[in-house]
Amino acid sequence: MAVSTRSKKGADPIYQEPKEKLLDYLRTMYEIRFFEEKVYELVRSRQIKGASHLYAGQEAVAVGAVASISRNDMITSTHRGHGHCGAIGNLWCDSEEDRQMHWNRMLAELMGRETGYCRGRGGSMHIADVEKGNLGATGIVGGNIPIAVGAALAESFKQSGAVVLCFFGDGAVNTGSFHESLNLAAVTHDGLPVVFICENNLYAMSMPWHDRSVPEAPYASRVRDVVKRAEAYGIPGFQCNGMDVLDVKEKVSQAVQMCREGKGPVLVEARTYRYFGHSLSDQQRYRTKEELEEYRQRDPILLLWHRMLEAGIATEEEMDAVMQKARETIDEAERFAKASPLPPAVELFEGLYVPKDPIEFAREREQEEALRARIRPIEDEIRRIAREQAGTPGGAIMPKLKKEDVQRLEEKYGIPIKYYNEALAQAHAEEMRRDWRVFVMGEDVGLYGGAYAATRGLWDEFGGRRVIDTPISELAIAGAGAGAAMRGMRPIVEFQYVDFTTLGSDQILHNAAYNRYMFGGKTKVPVVYRSQGGVGRCIAAHHSESMEAWWLYVPGIYLVMPSTPYDAKGLLKAAVRDDNPIMFLEHKLLYSGVMGPVPDEDYVIPLGVADIKKPGEDVTIVAYSRMVHVALDAAWDLEEQEGIRCEVIDPRTLHPLDVATIANSVRKTGRVILMSEGWTKNGVANEFLRQILEYRFENGYSGWDYLDMQPIILAAKDVPVPMSESLEDASIPTREDVIAAVHALCQ
Repeated sequence: MAVSTRSKKGADPIYQEPKEKLLDYLRTMYEIRFFEEKVYELVRSRQIKGASHLYAGQEAVAVGAVASISRNDMITSTHRGHGHCGAIGNLWCDSEEDRQMHWNRMLAELMGRETGYCRGRGGSMHIADVEKGNLGATGIVGGNIPIAVGAALAESFKQSGAVVLCFFGDGAVNTGSFHESLNLAAVTHDGLPVVFICENNLYAMSMPWHDRSVPEAPYASRVRDVVKRAEAYGIPGFQCNGMDVLDVKEKVSQAVQMCREGKGPVLVEARTYRYFGHSLSDQQRYRTKEELEEYRQRDPILLLWHRMLEAGIATEEEMDAVMQKARETIDEAERFAKASPLPPAVELFEGLYVPKDPIEFAREREQEEALRARIRPIEDEIRRIAREQAGTPGGAIMPKLKKEDVQRLEEKYGIPIKYYNEALAQAHAEEMRRDWRVFVMGEDVGLYGGAYAATRGLWDEFGGRRVIDTPISELAIAGAGAGAAMRGMRPIVEFQYVDFTTLGSDQILHNAAYNRYMFGGKTKVPVVYRSQGGVGRCIAAHHSESMEAWWLYVPGIYLVMPSTPYDAKGLLKAAVRDDNPIMFLEHKLLYSGVMGPVPDEDYVIPLGVADIKKPGEDVTIVAYSRMVHVALDAAWDLEEQEGIRCEVIDPRTLHPLDVATIANSVRKTGRVILMSEGWTKNGVANEFLRQILEYRFENGYSGWDYLDMQPIILAAKDVPVPMSESLEDASIPTREDVIAAVHALCQ
């Protein structure tokens, strides 16, 4: 039974804790210290490769903070995260065997071994155990802060009472992710249950925070106390002695309790000190030896050791035994890690994506093909009517009808005709009704209904808790979506323009796309990032780019670009249900510029299945998004006027790409044109062509072997999108370009 000495000395924190807990705090701090000293040795001897940022000196922060939470709670960590991982791992241990294995797996991960927490994929700066509350460390300074906000948002939805501890250093306080995330956490759901813990160890690499022992050194902030920044966001803030485990626990416990009572978020500044340099190559010219020695005299382990001794809570022998047990634990972890195998090279791609069940995929594909057979005649009739009404070549590239024609076709076929944006709004609503975990967040998605009305009506039906209007904070929004997804939600995050995804790219790339793989395939990040791009409104380069090639380049994320209302609904629903992160890109001219049949029934279009929009035998044209309509208009003219039958294929999903459908068409026609509104240089069309050429058929031949003519790429000119209409039109492929390319291939 735990022994308390509470009655002896009143309110002194040392007497408020059971002896067993105090000894466990001491042991955990020793384990972290010995672990870091072991890592130092192994890095110096090149047995640990890569960078390691040591936590020695800061142990009281991790141990005191984690002592304030339960297994229902969670943390996010930093590149200097060994202490955080060590402390929360111990929280989950029920036996000595569990504890030993925890430290074994930690050191094995740093040594790149298969038995590590992340199977050697993450290493020192990206260690995680998501199943047990450690949502992971990040090598990007401040990169974990938006993830913590998203995790807290997920717990707010669940009403679980759980709290997120978000650790970061003083260097992160000057990043955009800090400012955006604290503000987003403060205003979302009237305040999220997250405790932001700044471990102010006084230096961001070589940059002093404020005080300097080397007079000529620069400094990062004119404000000495980080905690004062809480005032800017209207949230509570505490400061604690980061060298005193009990003071840390007291302040963080207060913050955690406030969050449980709905009074979060809270900022806690723990003033602490790191004994080692930023990394092992750090010459530490920015601080004096005297300063280092001064802080060593305040060592968190020695402080607790002496306080327990002076209070008569534990004897020297008892505490020495704790120290010895900690040392043995880390020595055994070293033996375990060194004996563990490296990951086999054949498993290089394991854990990158959540695989789709092949039986379910085949079933969904068969159902969608049957539905598509009903839809195609209606789409063709809409295009035929639009072309007839236009009266001039190229005048009806986008299929759009008059109201009376819509009514007539709906009566004829019994399927609603909708605009592209209406189909998207319907998909959102259906998925939100189907699954409480689905929510929408982004700028102007609620009351306004979205910049292009793709979320219109959602606020009225689902309210502001599930349709979240956010501040202009792309980085925080992107990361919050990923963090919420890691905690089991299904976020749809909207960026008004694809150009703005560049502002959120750190979170989309380094967390949403990478986390599953970096964490050993042991987490899922089912977040959908919706946006739109493309030319056509004369709003110039910052609102007209086609950024899909950027996201096609990134491993770990899927890329979807629908061209019709039917596809938009079915693909968005499939994306929401998929367990992988997805970039879902639309074109601004499609929203109210394209109409088509959209069944009211619940259907999905499986990702990675192309659609032959128009069959043909003479030339294969591969196009996506708005370019599908440019290609179809040209293809219809070519067939009607010259008898040239082009096969127009819409990949619909750029990744995964249904290269088999495209390659088999090229096998038939021997000629291929690849279209994209993105830039030509390093563009999407180039990647499509690579996959076609490398595709292997059942007879051993490749796509290259079936080409009769040199492929033609029609993509945007390599210039920033100009504003002037004449220049904007000249910057992208046109109907006339397609016709000329077909003529060149059919000579």
